Amino acid sequence: MSVNPSDKIAWRFVADTSQLVEAVASLSGERVVGLDTETFWDVNEKGARVSLVQIAPSAGEVLVADVLAAGVEPLRPLLESPDVKMVAHNARFDEAVLRGAGVQAAGLLDTLRMSRMALTLGSHSLASVSEHLFGLPLDKTLQNSNWRRRPLTRAQIEYAALDARCVLEVYEELSRLLDEQGRLETALLAAEVAPPVPGEPRKPRRKRAPAEEILLTPEEKRVVAYLKKWRLERANAQRVPAYMVCADRTLEHLARHRPETLEALAGIYGLGESKIKNFGAELLQALRDAFG
Repeated sequence: MSVNPSDKIAWRFVADTSQLVEAVASLSGERVVGLDTETFWDVNEKGARVSLVQIAPSAGEVLVADVLAAGVEPLRPLLESPDVKMVAHNARFDEAVLRGAGVQAAGLLDTLRMSRMALTLGSHSLASVSEHLFGLPLDKTLQNSNWRRRPLTRAQIEYAALDARCVLEVYEELSRLLDEQGRLETALLAAEVAPPVPGEPRKPRRKRAPAEEILLTPEEKRVVAYLKKWRLERANAQRVPAYMVCADRTLEHLARHRPETLEALAGIYGLGESKIKNFGAELLQALRDAFG
């Protein structure tokens, strides 16, 4: 996994129209890109407006386009091309805000839908999926920052670039998992997001089932308390917040399901390949100690 908050994400911020035209032309050979948008609420229009469009190619710099300054028109050849797959998390939102800016985005694939087919998680947010797959908790503090204000801070631009790069990585990993499950073709069809047909009534949204509530026995609660002490010791040793080691729900799942092997840990919420590799054996020993 190449995305890491401690790494410097390679990005290029473009606010000039002619430079944006050139930047988009340089992406013409890409067949799959990561896509994300940053928006703000327009009181007058009573809707979300696009501030930035971020495009992550397979390699190299993430393009962070300032559409408030350069306009959305230079992006149209790429966004409306049916030959380029654009993967986005909750792509329906990005499609809607781009449509509001006058762009009919084509080739959109929703990694949120792919995640729901490939993984069993309490939350399928990009942050949760990233943490589960790669052991990478994304810092979403800047998600609700002021995206209308100019100049943007460097931290805002890096945050925006990271999300676009991360969603491409998530797409590639989910594709691998779904291919192993023999469901990739079905998942890709389900993940397609097309703009609504003018005049066609919108389909009512299905109500989602609430996240499973884990009801623990007294013994399981005692085990969770023990695991929290283990988590705190490890977090202190690594000098990171405890939640970056394991989420509370992960500890609850461990107490409930009592996995005994590294392979079984892969079925536990919040434990991706990276975490299992780094401290899976240690975690199993802590679990055995907790049950005594």
